[in-house]
Amino acid sequence: MEGASSVIAISMGVGGAVFTAFILFWFVRAYFKRQVASGQARDLVQALHQRTAWEEKRAQPRLSVSWPAEISSAHGQENAVVQDISLGGAFVACRPLALSDRLRIRIELPGGEPLALAAEVVWSNANVPPERVVHRGMGIRFIQLDPVGRTRLAKAVNALAAASGA
Repeated sequence: MEGASSVIAISMGVGGAVFTAFILFWFVRAYFKRQVASGQARDLVQALHQRTAWEEKRAQPRLSVSWPAEISSAHGQENAVVQDISLGGAFVACRPLALSDRLRIRIELPGGEPLALAAEVVWSNANVPPERVVHRGMGIRFIQLDPVGRTRLAKAVNALAAASGA
């Protein structure tokens, strides 16, 4: 008799758990249906996408270039190519450094003296599988710009923007 009562107790417990899960699922489903119907969920998804889209984090638009450069860091020196640039930073095709690494970059500006700037790595595709990478490299943010360096960079970027009609 004791075995039968434990089977009954177990089946009542399982039945109660299934019933509770069904009721909980029904309430959650009804809640989300109301949210979608009111448009709140759609607005929330759009707001989250706008805050997390990497393009939205840039203060200035970037312009496509192909300027030779040389990177100096704690890991040594390396030749690179600046592939896009703005007054705030650039994408550099090279062997990427680690995030937050500091470096000096010497950019060969067209028709002028090279421009040496301090920068920090803010994005890297070092851990992206090779089949998903178009150009191996890193995004850098220019830091500690002196007035002369900022003026030269602005002139080069503005000339490029004027030439490309951007």
